[in-house]
Amino acid sequence: MTNNTKQLAQLKAAIEALEAQRSMLGDAVVDISVKGLQQQIIALDTPNNIVSQFLGERRQATILFSDLSNYTAMNEQIDPEKVQELMSQIKFEATKIVEHHEGTVNQFVGDAIIALFGIPHAHQDDPIRAVNAAMELHKFVREMSPAIEAYIGRPLTMHSGINTGLIVISVQDERDGKFNLTGDTVNTAARLVGQAKGDEIILSPQTQALIAPYFVTKSLGPVKMKGKAVPLIPYLILDKTKIETRLEAAEQRGFTPFIGREKELAALHDCLLSTIRGKGQFVTIRGVAGLGKSRLLYEFQHQLDRNKITVLQARCQAYGVSTPYLPFVDALRKELQLKEEDSPEQLHEKAVDHFKTMDPALDNFIPVLLHLLSIPSDNILCLTWSLENN
Repeated sequence: MTNNTKQLAQLKAAIEALEAQRSMLGDAVVDISVKGLQQQIIALDTPNNIVSQFLGERRQATILFSDLSNYTAMNEQIDPEKVQELMSQIKFEATKIVEHHEGTVNQFVGDAIIALFGIPHAHQDDPIRAVNAAMELHKFVREMSPAIEAYIGRPLTMHSGINTGLIVISVQDERDGKFNLTGDTVNTAARLVGQAKGDEIILSPQTQALIAPYFVTKSLGPVKMKGKAVPLIPYLILDKTKIETRLEAAEQRGFTPFIGREKELAALHDCLLSTIRGKGQFVTIRGVAGLGKSRLLYEFQHQLDRNKITVLQARCQAYGVSTPYLPFVDALRKELQLKEEDSPEQLHEKAVDHFKTMDPALDNFIPVLLHLLSIPSDNILCLTWSLENN
């Protein structure tokens, strides 16, 4: 094991340890500490991914440009210190959001944020991560807006442009951004953000084709952009669809015939029969990517009598590896019918009602379960003290 590899392993272990203590140390302490460790990881890992600090490398990536709308009006009507405080909050949250989706904030330029997905580390769903990050950033600024509207007389919003394609990157002085970016992909993303209106997220056709099953989009028709010989057809993000996985996207398009897995299906049904007879089973399915593991489970589940068998399902998120109990929390949230758009009060009411309906014996553990779901509860401190003293 090389020295670099050892250091990377130690840094990642330190991040996992901090995340495990998040509930005790608090978000502010953990976020600041983790950010510093992540920067060290990038510094160690970048030389392996970038050919040279001076010679660029060709990379497929998704680039996100986000600007703050009405920034000029805000500067004219609000004290500079207040503007600085506001921008610091937005930049901090933008960094937190982008890094949560395992992207990289390349630089801040005035009120503009430039983020990369696929650099230095590539993921198969980088365009989806970029759109999700943009939506979360827009939501954060919308929630800040009411306090600012009284001063500037209009809503405070972000507007964003996203493009995917080949770019050339090289390491540079961090004062100019972590990476120097060259290529038409970068220029097009910059043009797209210029086309976006307040609170709009505009995509290039290349990005739209990659995220299409997962988001509702609207074509804006051919647009002539500066420096482009051929008009571009940008797309506006309207909402998310209910599709979350590639398997669900494939189901929407229509599956190919399912053949050659009779033996594996029979093995799963044998395990289910043993479970029904009182002998619980734990089954793992292993295989290389693309072999059909998800499809096998899909076919098995759809052969079950759902009136007699309850299926709880959860997924491990690629960018949630540091979140304790994430698959179990995901399954619990689905069973409780908790939605992202629910307010804290609605989440609390839904969860408590469902727990009481499930089993009266859960009453004493409701504060712990609410804490696991990250739902605020006044009783958690009292219960924690009680458990520690008993």
